[in-house]
Amino acid sequence: MAQRSRRLNLKLSDYVNPRLAEIWRWNADKYGEAHATTFVEFLKAETLALTTTYQKGRQISHYPSWRYLTIKKRAKGHGYIVVYEIQPTDVFVLYYFHTAQNWEAKLRLMLRRQ
Repeated sequence: MAQRSRRLNLKLSDYVNPRLAEIWRWNADKYGEAHATTFVEFLKAETLALTTTYQKGRQISHYPSWRYLTIKKRAKGHGYIVVYEIQPTDVFVLYYFHTAQNWEAKLRLMLRRQ
């Protein structure tokens, strides 16, 4: 029988809430406020699930404690990549990148600035 992962705390970087607001605004402009709200709530729920499913993400080369996970509502189309670090007691969420972005290059720049 597989052992369940222990529950970690969820911590968010200072980039996360402004990014979620940006994602909401873009979706509201394109699809309407109801869709935007539903989509951002979906992102938040999937992110909260990382407190127990943190091992699900793929390891990022050159940054062994960092992982990424693609979050999509449907198999086709775009979504967001959540980048997070597994810490001893926390899952620390750094940022959400759109899947159409060169997220790895943007992540390298962000991590160099920290």
